[in-house]
Amino acid sequence: MKKPELTDVGWLGPKEEMDRASHRFGKCSECHEIICVEKAVTDTPSSQPETNEILYKAFRAHTKLKHSEELSQVA
Repeated sequence: MKKPELTDVGWLGPKEEMDRASHRFGKCSECHEIICVEKAVTDTPSSQPETNEILYKAFRAHTKLKHSEELSQVA
């Protein structure tokens, strides 16, 4: 089994109006579970870096909970 990756990452909301998007999501490449987080609230015009970090942190937690045993069996 290869290491899971976050795929099909996107914003939930109108594509042309990123400031109105409310959530960022992605899909686990191994189990196809959707990981979704609420958009970060920041003082800067763009919250994309902060929201991406929250999404990847949630994905790392998902990987640790759902796939760590599978990965250790392969090793």
